[in-house]
Amino acid sequence: MKKLFPLASVSLVLLLSACLVPEKFSAKIDVQPDASYIFNYSGTVINALAAAQIKKAGALSEKDQASLAKEVGAFSKNADVKRAVYKGDGRYELEIESKKKPGESLRMLDIFSVSTDKSGVMTLASAEINDKTKRELAELDIKIGGTLEISLPKNAEVLSHNATSSPKLFGLFGTYSWKIGSADQRPMMKIKFKQ
Repeated sequence: MKKLFPLASVSLVLLLSACLVPEKFSAKIDVQPDASYIFNYSGTVINALAAAQIKKAGALSEKDQASLAKEVGAFSKNADVKRAVYKGDGRYELEIESKKKPGESLRMLDIFSVSTDKSGVMTLASAEINDKTKRELAELDIKIGGTLEISLPKNAEVLSHNATSSPKLFGLFGTYSWKIGSADQRPMMKIKFKQ
């Protein structure tokens, strides 16, 4: 594997790790009556290792830029990645669509997950970011900003949520949505399906 500054290069595995941080994005989850769901992500992510190198050295070398650009091919091997474009300076534009069966878990960018416990409660949540990581993101000038929308079928009972807005008229119109403007905001929802 090629070296990217003295650290390991980005690979397909890092698509699911904390090294890629969402920046400007729109994410959607469409939950179906059978508890299957489709996750969509459209937006930019930044490689935190590249951001650290830019902060330290002022810029990435041409070799580092070329190495990061080559990783688009690795992203494209993941069936969930519909589009990947290297924008320079460690940033990628990604389009992701992941279709999951009932009970199947999802971990995306190690920041967002969907899981179902033994009692059938589905939890849709972003990972908690500790204070040290928040400080590091701020020091690297990485700003998280985007939206998350979750649409639910009629047979889903919402047990808890912290959405910025929720469906109107007894839940008949709209989605649960979050406007995310910082690493402090942590979307979370728990649902159970009525039998």
